[in-house]
Amino acid sequence: MKWSVHPANDNFTKTIFSLIFIIGFLMFVSIFYGVFWGFLGFIILIVSLYSYFFPSHYEVNQEQVIISNIFLTQRRRLAEFKKVYRGKNGILLSPFKRKTFLNQFRGVFLLLPRERQEIEDYVRGLVESDEMTEDEQSKKDD
Repeated sequence: MKWSVHPANDNFTKTIFSLIFIIGFLMFVSIFYGVFWGFLGFIILIVSLYSYFFPSHYEVNQEQVIISNIFLTQRRRLAEFKKVYRGKNGILLSPFKRKTFLNQFRGVFLLLPRERQEIEDYVRGLVESDEMTEDEQSKKDD
């Protein structure tokens, strides 16, 4: 299953206000501290906010999760994940069976579009079915 998410297009009003603020801030920095610092601020803001201003493409299949954006492509095996948690803007794939503070560092967050239920059910089904096969394997090994 493939989908794309571009939050800047989905929240046009937020995008306009944030761009006005960013441009104003960069102009302030450029006037009072110099063009170099304004340009450096621009680079830092673009790099830190890339997931909002540029589209992200996701693909989930039987073997792996692929996340592509403007800077990189990340591939993770689906077998690494044990649990799916629902968030406000997407789902978190966790490598742990229980909720821990390490989820945000070891897990992968997938942004979802507004029509999210079909994607969430599909991913949850893949992760839970993979967990079932691992449990069955361990029972057979015993």
